Amino acid sequence: QTVSASDALLEARRIKAKMKQPNQADKKRPEPNKKKKKKPQRPGAQSVSKYSDSDRIRLMQKKGMLPVDALTSTKNSDNPALQQPLDDIQEPEIPDDLKSLPFSGDTKATVTAAVAAVDSAPVYPEGRSPSFTDSFYQSQSEDADVETQTNQNSSSREFVHGQEVLPEASNVDSYARWNIKGAVRAGFKKRRCTIAIIIVFCILAVGLGVGIPLSSRGGGTDPPTVEDTNVPSLAPTVAPIDLKPCFSADASITPSEQFETIRSSLISQNISDEALFDEPFSPQRKALCWVADADQKSTNEIQWTQRYILAVIFNELETPENKFESSTRLEVSVTECALDGITCAEDDITITQIKFDNEDFEGNLPREIGGLVELRVLDLSFNDDITGTIPNEFGNLVSLTTLNLKNLDLQGSLPSTLGQLTNLEFMILAFNDLVGPIPDEYANLVNLVEFDIDNNRLSGSVGHIVNQWTSIESLNMGLNRFNGTILDDLIPLSLLRIFEGSQNSFSGTLPPELADLNFLSIFNIAFNDMDGTLPTEYGEIISLEHLMIRNNDFVSTLPTEYGNLKNLATLLIQKTDITGDITLSHPVCIRSVNTGVLIQFVAGKDINCACCSQ
Repeated sequence: QTVSASDALLEARRIKAKMKQPNQADKKRPEPNKKKKKKPQRPGAQSVSKYSDSDRIRLMQKKGMLPVDALTSTKNSDNPALQQPLDDIQEPEIPDDLKSLPFSGDTKATVTAAVAAVDSAPVYPEGRSPSFTDSFYQSQSEDADVETQTNQNSSSREFVHGQEVLPEASNVDSYARWNIKGAVRAGFKKRRCTIAIIIVFCILAVGLGVGIPLSSRGGGTDPPTVEDTNVPSLAPTVAPIDLKPCFSADASITPSEQFETIRSSLISQNISDEALFDEPFSPQRKALCWVADADQKSTNEIQWTQRYILAVIFNELETPENKFESSTRLEVSVTECALDGITCAEDDITITQIKFDNEDFEGNLPREIGGLVELRVLDLSFNDDITGTIPNEFGNLVSLTTLNLKNLDLQGSLPSTLGQLTNLEFMILAFNDLVGPIPDEYANLVNLVEFDIDNNRLSGSVGHIVNQWTSIESLNMGLNRFNGTILDDLIPLSLLRIFEGSQNSFSGTLPPELADLNFLSIFNIAFNDMDGTLPTEYGEIISLEHLMIRNNDFVSTLPTEYGNLKNLATLLIQKTDITGDITLSHPVCIRSVNTGVLIQFVAGKDINCACCSQ
């Protein structure tokens, strides 16, 4: 085939161009998204200056070696200034603010390097100080400066600033590239902060040193407890007052003005017999001496009266080893309202309750207690060594609601003055040795809820008194010597729950009207002189739990209606004239067997009882 010369030329050019192209199969494909990082030069490697003309111009202009407008074209390679090596460029004059800086050497090269370092120092964000890594050896980033050594056999070193090698003498500061101005300013700031912190700590120390002693002197706080040491205290101490001369009523000693004031006050109130104030070592004399000459809380008539009465009680009733002069119950600086067993009113001054039960007291019951006219509760129970009589002055306790003198060793008769205690609700005088009748004045105690004079030797008729106690719920008069009729006088007492009249000499019959006492649960008339029959109406007292009529003269049979007493637990009918057999068919037995409520059913040997417990 004939080919024209022009076609052959074109084909030759095409083949030549194809031969110049590399083989695509031999061409290594680059990894995607993988940039080749520029490796920093190792210290000691040879640094090569790669300044371009434009870099040279900017560097020389920045250092003041070339006017800013001297060269307008960075491409003018014929400019003689651009042909001058950088190492031969005349060094600029050292600025004044750097001449005073402390360098380890004074070579000109070091100062020049410092100037260059200052001029080219990187700009850091506000609030951050340049670190050594930032300013001296910045090889951790791609744009870091690399420190190199240009001559391994020379003792001098060079620092690479950008791509310019700056020499440094061997005996000069090796950290000349550090940002000197920033470092100096940072140092000054650190010193100022350190000084300020020291000043603040000094001020705080002085303030604490002055404030702690001042706060310990006042502010109402208690001083810290200090352990006892053998070092004697320089503070004056107050020796306890010796009251024995006052106790002895020594005529050669003139009583204090306070003594005479309190003495006159107590006499005017009739708290104690006047003669007892002058009797040496009497409880009244010792109490008066203490209140007048030692006590710190007797500042007014109410307080010295109350504290005097308590002092008499403790001195009179405490055991010999705990008599008042050595007792810790009443202290000169402690208010009486803080004592155990004492309760005061809301004013925290007036005593309203005294509860000294089971305290092993002994002695006579002090009449001075009657001076606590605001007292509402007086409980001295279970102190069986308290003797004497109930003082008439107790009738002055017109606010009293509870009088509990149970299980003492009181003798004598009941004072009629107690009939003045119209607010009294609980009068408990059981287990004493009281004798005589109940005074008629006691009929005025219309607010009585409980009256307990069990186990005394009281006598006489009481029906006309108790029938006035319409609020009474518990009436315990057992183990005395009362006589006469009483049961008829119980009929008006609609709230009565407990009547305990056993072991007296009451007489009469059982009135059927007692069936109207809907709350009666205990009825004990055993060991008396009662007679008659058992009222069938008592089978209607559904609340009755204990019926004890033994040792009387009842002539009757056991009413079948008593089988209706569904709450009955105790039935004592022995030692009576009750006749007739009580078989299992008797309603009482049926209830006892079916419900098991009747626990104690005693009929005695004279009655055949199929369901009795004895």
